[in-house]
Amino acid sequence: MEISEDRDLYTAELVLEGNLPSNTFSPNAIKSVPRWHFEMLNDHNRNISFANAINSLDLTDKIVLDIGTGTGLLAMIAAKNNAKHVYTVEVNPYIAKTAQQIIKDNKLQDKITVINKLSTDLIPGVDLPKNIDILISETVDCGFFGEGFVPALQHAKQELLAPDAILLPCAVKLTAALLSSDDVRNLNYVATSLDFDVSLFNIFSTQGYFPVRLNSWETSLVSDEVIFYQRDFVKPDSFDENSRIDFTATQDATVDGIVFWFELDLVESQPPVTNNPAHKKNHWMQSVQIFEHAQTVSKGERFSVNYKTGTLTIDFSPANMLKHN
Repeated sequence: MEISEDRDLYTAELVLEGNLPSNTFSPNAIKSVPRWHFEMLNDHNRNISFANAINSLDLTDKIVLDIGTGTGLLAMIAAKNNAKHVYTVEVNPYIAKTAQQIIKDNKLQDKITVINKLSTDLIPGVDLPKNIDILISETVDCGFFGEGFVPALQHAKQELLAPDAILLPCAVKLTAALLSSDDVRNLNYVATSLDFDVSLFNIFSTQGYFPVRLNSWETSLVSDEVIFYQRDFVKPDSFDENSRIDFTATQDATVDGIVFWFELDLVESQPPVTNNPAHKKNHWMQSVQIFEHAQTVSKGERFSVNYKTGTLTIDFSPANMLKHN
């Protein structure tokens, strides 16, 4: 660890102990904490969905692993629901220390252990017990893949969990549609500015998907909505897929790219959480990938898009358009 990080962590300890005001955190420490934590923590629908799902489980005498603790919110819900003990993992050292204090402030420090590590670095029998009963994690971004949920889940199933462990969430479904929007294209593309050619700057454009709150911009979904990817987390050996989505255009339009969103099944008895564009107050935005070249499509035409998933990403590219039969 760098000396500056040691100093920042020492300062963090003094702040959390009440010996320094909160504004003495260093800029580096504050910058290391993504701003979306605040929006997420104020997302009532997200929070109550996870609370209802966790509280629907019988956690009596169960050991719980919570990956990506943040403030420790989900770990505290599990602890209050009679879990025997909760091990909660957080890689950011400042967040981990703060979570420890929040848990102590809520008088749950005897039931929750905060571990400052990547979950994939956890050693069973050393950092936490073997054969954990229940896994809880919400390490998904707007496109599901980008925050490392898949490799964390795969490692946990192989190294940390009991064979019959309960997984929360337990399944995912991805849905996509074709997008027409000059506004959204211009979030990731530029040609001229004040009559100057600045197009070379496009070398820095995002090549994969990025978050967009669709209702903030002029947009049109110009195709049917297609469910194209589904996984039950208990069953699959692989999350990789290389396939194609066939859309049918619902109007004459310019296709700028693709928008997609997830539905996460938390437990079978509860409704899923989703970043569907209809959910306007959701802290998750929608996922958009803009095609390098916009393409025109006529109403009723079929427009095909290839996609390829890995453990950390999903990528789309337009295929040939086929006439709708």
